[in-house]
Parts: sequence; structure tokens; C-alpha cells
Amino acid sequence: MIDALFDLLGTFYQSGELAQAEWIARSILQAIPDDIVSLQFLGLLLYRTARRSEAMQAFNAADIDTSAAPPAAAVPPDLRASAQCLRAASGHGSALAGAWYDLGLLFFRLGRYGQALAALQAALAARPDYQAAKTAVARISGFSAHREAHSKRQHLAPAGTHTTAKRASK
Repeated sequence: MIDALFDLLGTFYQSGELAQAEWIARSILQAIPDDIVSLQFLGLLLYRTARRSEAMQAFNAADIDTSAAPPAAAVPPDLRASAQCLRAASGHGSALAGAWYDLGLLFFRLGRYGQALAALQAALAARPDYQAAKTAVARISGFSAHREAHSKRQHLAPAGTHTTAKRASK
């Protein structure tokens, strides 16, 4: 049943029927409250329909720390349902590959680089031959690595070095 709902959401999204896609995302959330995947797609749909504030609320609700997740055996039933949603939405052949790609680009624009890469990886899981997603993953990975290295250099630089170097270059 979940697979069919996500396929329907993907079909509506791809055909530009965003109101119907939003209705499906909200329906999934009624059945599985706090489902991360549905919240992310709802956020994408809200963003695309110029409801930015609501979109950010959905994205923030979906932004959980997965590194602190309990072992699989200890996962509560509601999180197991959410994991099933992720499998349905990103499984090979999923109709949501394009939506995952769009979500990845949106997350990148919002400065949510980890979420951007996760969404683009889901697009590739759904459609391994998705060249635009492969290119975006490579570019965002490179950008993130460059940004992280720059941040570390600034953090490790002695106080005043950064401003002195700036003045010297003028």
C-alpha cells in the first residue's frame, strides 16, 4: 500500500499536479505521523507552491539526527514504518527519482548539504542511470569538501592572520 502511495505521489509530482501530490503526502503523514520522507516531500511541494515558511517547518520537522539512531531491533514501530516509506520512495524504479533530485537541489540551495546528498543518493537508488543526479552528487561533494577544508583552515589560523592576509592582498 505504501509503495502505491509513493508511486502515486511521484506520478502527480512528475505531471505537475502538485496539489494532488501534496494531498498524497499529507495522507501518508496521517497514516504514519512524523514520517521523514513524507515530510521532506511535503516541504518540497510547499516550497514549489510558494509557501516557504510552511516548507521550512516541514524540513525542520524532518531533520533528525540519524547518527544517534537505536539498533534495528530496538527501533520503535513508527520508525520501522518510516523506514518502509524510505524504501518505497527510493527503491529501484521509484517514480520519485525526479522529486528526490529536485529536493536535493533545494536542500543544497538552503545550505543543508548532508540532506542534499542524501536526497540525491535516493534519486540514484531509484534510477541508477540518472546522470544529472550523479553530476550533482559529485559537485556538491566537492563543494562540501572545499567548504569544510576552508572552515578548518580559518579555525586553525592564529587570531589576526585572516585579516592581516586580507590587508596584504589589497
